[in-house]
Amino acid sequence: MPVLPNLFTTGNLFCGLLSIMASIEIVVAVSGGEASQEWVFRRFWWAGAFIVISAFLDMMDGKLARFFNHESKFGLSYDSLSDLVSFGVAPAVLIYTWVLMGSGKIGLMAVLFYVVCTALRLARFNVQSGNEERFHFTGLPSPAAAGLMIAPVMLLTALSIMPDSKVVWYFLFAAPVIGLLMVSNVEYTKRPYINLGGPFNALVVAAIIFAAIITHPEIMFIFIVYLYAIVGLVVYAIKQLRGKSKLTDEAQTPEGHS
Repeated sequence: MPVLPNLFTTGNLFCGLLSIMASIEIVVAVSGGEASQEWVFRRFWWAGAFIVISAFLDMMDGKLARFFNHESKFGLSYDSLSDLVSFGVAPAVLIYTWVLMGSGKIGLMAVLFYVVCTALRLARFNVQSGNEERFHFTGLPSPAAAGLMIAPVMLLTALSIMPDSKVVWYFLFAAPVIGLLMVSNVEYTKRPYINLGGPFNALVVAAIIFAAIITHPEIMFIFIVYLYAIVGLVVYAIKQLRGKSKLTDEAQTPEGHS
């Protein structure tokens, strides 16, 4: 049984590699003039879908390791190495081949910075997983960062929309910003909790969400990952402002008064 979590980690790594191979295959086919536009859209979509599958397998390997009480340094290191490929290198290759290859050195610099930030994020997680990051993430987790990168790709390819200059400029800005979010001190919750007023209401909301995911998976995917990133950032900013306000009030309170 202890082998099972590492098998899921291996699956995570395989899917990351499959995404990279799909992106390379597209470049080779397009340069040779052998690819139709429909084929290119479909292959780009699958290059993103492989990363989504990697995220699911990454979630499962941790849950299985805790279930079998087999959390180990080997598993943690193997998981981080796989995550670097699936959530660092694979999204960077996908975005570069999709829109940034024609933007020269600045596009290459943007995706390289993203990959370096992913490596730093995972290295910090390995060090802090037993204390600071036991109950929350410090910085945007790498699977969510990869989701921010690939969600627009999957949505536009599903709608058969070719990326224009606005998409190029978006990723030239977004890739470094997402990288900085990963290495920031912004706290992200591990288990989002929403009070829906009871199990019946939760069941109704879950049914609506499942129906939306089944009918419009790309739209729901981009909505969920960007909502998670933005809400975490907003909550952190509010906490920081409240903390500064509290310190200011305490500094202005005369000594001997409460």
